[in-house]
Amino acid sequence: MVSFLLAALLATGPVAQVSEKELDARIAAAHRLLLPQRIDRLSAMFLGTSYGELPLGDDSGPEPGPRWRVDTVDCQTFVETVLAMANARNLEQAKSILDDIRYAKQPPSFDHRNHFTEAQWLPANAAKGYLKDDVPRIDGRAPTSTLTLRKEQWSKVPALQRLARADIPEGKFMVRYLPIDELEGKAKSLHSGSIIFVVRADDPTRVVRISHMGFILRGPDGWLVRHASSGEKYAVVDEPLREYVRRAASSKWKVVGFALARPLDASQRVARLASR
Repeated sequence: MVSFLLAALLATGPVAQVSEKELDARIAAAHRLLLPQRIDRLSAMFLGTSYGELPLGDDSGPEPGPRWRVDTVDCQTFVETVLAMANARNLEQAKSILDDIRYAKQPPSFDHRNHFTEAQWLPANAAKGYLKDDVPRIDGRAPTSTLTLRKEQWSKVPALQRLARADIPEGKFMVRYLPIDELEGKAKSLHSGSIIFVVRADDPTRVVRISHMGFILRGPDGWLVRHASSGEKYAVVDEPLREYVRRAASSKWKVVGFALARPLDASQRVARLASR
């Protein structure tokens, strides 16, 4: 059994081209590693996976797409799926954890999904024990960006009108971030496997502050960002951190900095899910 697990762990090939049985074995094998290594190993299977707009749905409702798929991802579903696999011991468990990450409460539905990263996804998954804000550890004086949500305002934005029926909280939601010109200088304090979020300047026509997410990893040639890119390659790619920051600095929608969340071993949460 040990030799089989090790063979599965070292297997290569795009995740979309492996059977569910093999994916189950890879998840089980990766669980023998420390969490940052699991994230690196499992996310690498997605390199080259095509980028798709809203690839996951709720099985029913206004977005009836599947709740699990690995053949196409966007930036958020890539992070969510890898995080679920990294906390699982098998494929069935990974699917259950993915639901727990994506939804504020059960049963899974469009209304219950964590739509806004700042107001729902981050605080909900921190409370569940999947991650923690890592910026205060790196810089206790890091600035914050505040998102104010009022339905009568954000629901008028064309790109957000599809969310009008969802259970979206109202109020002010704070995100800590490292300024764009300081991230590389603090590289020694980064944790491999952390989730990196692009934090944008206030723009009433877009409302949100966080526009993108991926994993920051220590590669053989230094720090890199592994993310589902909607750019030229339209796929999951590895991009040197310096290049990632440079591109962000040239964006038309100003990037003020980057938020960082450190994934946690959520074994206690996963055990409670399994007992339900």
